[in-house]
Amino acid sequence: MPRLDRLPPYLFTAIDQAKKSAIAAGKDVVDLGIGDPDMPTPVELVEVMAKSISNSANHQYPDNKGSDSFRKICATWFEKRFNVKIDSDRHVLALIGSKEGLAHLPLALLDEGDEVLVPDIGYPVYTSSTLLAGGNPVEYPLSEIDGFLPQVEAISKLVTDKTRLLHMNYPNNPTGAVAEGKLFKQMADLAFKKDFVVSNDAAYIEVNLDDSKPVSLLQHSDIEIQPVIEFHSLSKMFNMTGWRVGFAVGNERVVSALNKVKQNIDSGIFTAVQQTAEYALGNQFDDLIAQVMAPYIPRKKVIMDALTEAGISIFPTNSTFYVWAKVPTDETSMAFCARMLEEKDLVVTPGNGFGNGGEGWFRISLTAADSRVDEAAERLRSL
Repeated sequence: MPRLDRLPPYLFTAIDQAKKSAIAAGKDVVDLGIGDPDMPTPVELVEVMAKSISNSANHQYPDNKGSDSFRKICATWFEKRFNVKIDSDRHVLALIGSKEGLAHLPLALLDEGDEVLVPDIGYPVYTSSTLLAGGNPVEYPLSEIDGFLPQVEAISKLVTDKTRLLHMNYPNNPTGAVAEGKLFKQMADLAFKKDFVVSNDAAYIEVNLDDSKPVSLLQHSDIEIQPVIEFHSLSKMFNMTGWRVGFAVGNERVVSALNKVKQNIDSGIFTAVQQTAEYALGNQFDDLIAQVMAPYIPRKKVIMDALTEAGISIFPTNSTFYVWAKVPTDETSMAFCARMLEEKDLVVTPGNGFGNGGEGWFRISLTAADSRVDEAAERLRSL
């Protein structure tokens, strides 16, 4: 079977089409589906970008691996945030957004027929990129009873001599679950023992709606000998989803393999974008991140209060800008979300779009203007 034929339909494409049809029919649709921040990129970052664009030296091909200055800033930021020393030349790789790096990782690691352990529930790219690389995704379950965290014993039983990669995603999309250091250490130790790579998609690591400190896979593994890699994105940190900039940090062998794929596929990130990212991760980081995250706190309270009044169960978390809630009827996730659009003009994401384990759940994104979140809350109260 051709690899493209093995790909399932991309979840957000179908949701977007249904939303557009409703809008075309004249409905006042509130979209709490896709997690694309509604707020603009902070003004000072736009100003840095504008200045960088005017520099003609930035108009040529960028360094494919990422500029020395960008990778050094990433290393400095990582040490400041997680107290982990890394070598910017050996351990850091610039990415055209973390999704790009995650999608190319299987190409760097797999031969035809190799296996990748992917979470069910999980971001669809883990599975689709495995299929496109000629590999076979092997699902491992995430369940509410375990706090939507993988269980090491269950993972161990799924590992075979064809296992090359394990995907993790903490803080987790869509559930908001957060992993502790003990779990990361167990997975890194297992990967070292069984000779496969463990990857953590950390795109939401800075989307914390309380004072809790983020936890990195690399804090609880030995980057020099253990096959670990972690993916970071500026998209959610700074409302920069359209800018496409992120980076990978990890074991030199794994980072080098991913870099080799990228050398043959892309030509790097526009240097002006890298320079803006350097500013964002530098001395202004704390102020910028506080500014970006502040609006989500009251929005979440509005939605949580509405769901509670409607008698809908919620998975408790203060991480990510999502709310993971149980379908309150005997409908499937897809049927419930379709009815929300038809009857309430409200777009929310069916949980089974993230895997069979998400059946019976739906995801609400807080990435809409305050007034639209308030309106969505009123519609939810009337369920």
